[in-house]
Amino acid sequence: MESVRMKAGIAMLAACVMGMGSELGAQEASDNPDARVASVVASSDTVVVAVGQTAPLTFTALDANGIPVPEAYLGVYIGGAEAGYDKDNGVVVGFAPGRTNVAVRVRLPNDRATGFTDTWGGAVIVVTQALPTDIELASLPPRYYAGVRYDIDARSVASGRQLEGAELEWTSSDREIVEVWPGGVLEALRPGNATITVASVESGIARRQIDVTVLPNPVVDIGFATGPKTGRVGDVVRFTASVADDAGDAVSDAPVTWSVTNLDGQPFDAMWFESEGAHTAAFVPNEPGRYRITATVGSKRAHTEFSVASRPPRRGMQRIAHGVAPQGQATTDLWVFPGLDGRDYVYTGTYDGNLMYAWDVTDPSTPTIVDSVTFDGRRVNDVKINAARTIAIVTSEHAANRRNGITVLDISEPAHPKRLSHYSEGLTGGVHNTWIVGDLVYAVHYGTRALHIIDISEPEAPVEVGRWQLENSDRFLHDVMIQDGLAYLSYWNDGVVVLDVGSGIKGGTPTEPQFVSQLAYRYRLSGEAYGNTHHAIRYGNYVFTSDEIFGCAECTNGPRGYVHAIDVSDVERPREVAFYRVPEAGAHNIWAEDDKLFIGYYQAGLRVVDVSGELRGDLYRQGRELASYMTEDGSGTSPNATDTWGAQPYKGLIYASDGASGLWIVRMDGQALVP
Repeated sequence: MESVRMKAGIAMLAACVMGMGSELGAQEASDNPDARVASVVASSDTVVVAVGQTAPLTFTALDANGIPVPEAYLGVYIGGAEAGYDKDNGVVVGFAPGRTNVAVRVRLPNDRATGFTDTWGGAVIVVTQALPTDIELASLPPRYYAGVRYDIDARSVASGRQLEGAELEWTSSDREIVEVWPGGVLEALRPGNATITVASVESGIARRQIDVTVLPNPVVDIGFATGPKTGRVGDVVRFTASVADDAGDAVSDAPVTWSVTNLDGQPFDAMWFESEGAHTAAFVPNEPGRYRITATVGSKRAHTEFSVASRPPRRGMQRIAHGVAPQGQATTDLWVFPGLDGRDYVYTGTYDGNLMYAWDVTDPSTPTIVDSVTFDGRRVNDVKINAARTIAIVTSEHAANRRNGITVLDISEPAHPKRLSHYSEGLTGGVHNTWIVGDLVYAVHYGTRALHIIDISEPEAPVEVGRWQLENSDRFLHDVMIQDGLAYLSYWNDGVVVLDVGSGIKGGTPTEPQFVSQLAYRYRLSGEAYGNTHHAIRYGNYVFTSDEIFGCAECTNGPRGYVHAIDVSDVERPREVAFYRVPEAGAHNIWAEDDKLFIGYYQAGLRVVDVSGELRGDLYRQGRELASYMTEDGSGTSPNATDTWGAQPYKGLIYASDGASGLWIVRMDGQALVP
């Protein structure tokens, strides 16, 4: 197969202190133009741009005499999801109202063995709300009945983009027929005709009208057709109302209004719920106690009571062992596996360490480093093992010769991995993460922001055989995971992108992926919008994603970000249904196995979460956290600080890497060991 050579797209970068973008090696100033850079200046200190619009912004590298260095590499970093940067065209793109920063860096290794010397520049971006040009309406009710309330979903739109926070004004031509409330709540009062108008407050152009005919209400009876009497905190329960006319026939299009009362005096939000169609609602209790569920259609009401028990108490964690890399080097990714020699191993990377360590953990109480592999790359970031346990793929970044890429290791003797090849063609900007399927390596490349597909059937001579990238101006790819012929790409502010790489859904193949679906989300910290989809993993009907947010006003003790649960039972229409968020902490990498989610939290340690059954709402509040362990120690690069990178369960134990303190092996109470 021939290598696919595709033009790199727009090089937009998102903020991530852990380092993104092509990095420069240590070279002499005469050979390396970056070494001459003394400052970086912006064409404007502040750029104002409307949502959906662009504004010019360029950066220039200057030497000590103020003379431009046009060959210098400039890494551009956007702080939040309010804006993107099109580096090829030198413009800022507005995405959501707010204020964020754009930083520019020229990076060189310093004279020491670790760390970097950075030259920074930057500007402030202010994104204003665009004037709406249209209003989009979701599906409208087929009929309106007197005495019934209806929720109408309307969104302001400009340049084809929905506008966040745009204010709408609702009016009724006859308030005795239909009353309308802010937010699009229509109350049909009596039979007759009325026209509802929804218009943008900011713009006189955007408006829509809804002609409403109110019919006599046929509902004479309402009751509960289905619904449990008992349940447990965090479990999804459903209630279905029966709605009938005077002939006993179902009135399927009369919507039910649901309400919840906690009979023990808990706050109203002690239960999460949402309507699912006209007559069914899903409920998830956040607190134990007794609840009354009420279904209402017009003047007709029905009640039922529901008792909620607590979840099992949290479990303890026992420390089995703690392994520290030589010289206290910071630890990155890990992979635990049974070697072909019958013994158990963990491979770990290093941050600013140039090394991958092979640990023998056959006796998990005494993890022992048995060998190491050296790389030309200050960060050995990602380690993956193929299914046959014969090949390891290791990524390295910040190479002195700028030849970043992937290294293929022979691990048929797992205690002593041997280098087979280093592949950097098209990957010199640095590979952050990979995934292996058979003889193919799917590599995330920072330089092109694309997924590169590398054939390693001849491991001494890898070759690129495919490539895929998302084409838009806010593009940054961070991670990839593949399962059952579907690839799940963590595309930062573009969210999760699902590709068919052999599932048959869209005709994709392992080397010619086809787009299936995408879900991008935004949430706010200290008034700023963030997406920052950092890592994704598929388990059952869900894709779990973690975010990574640096630089926010709340990030005083480290990054923020939480875990999202995205329902992909219909993979072409993914939707977020639940989340898990540890207060004042930020998630990093995740692993899912045996109905459990294993999360590495930067400053909140290792977290194990119950993800059994159906998921909805706030998993942290529901008490689905099974156990936690703070991977902190008095030694390491940051004494007594926790910097958990990720975790992997293996034979009844949990192996976790900590950026500050090395390898940790722990056991959760009640967890059976596997021989």
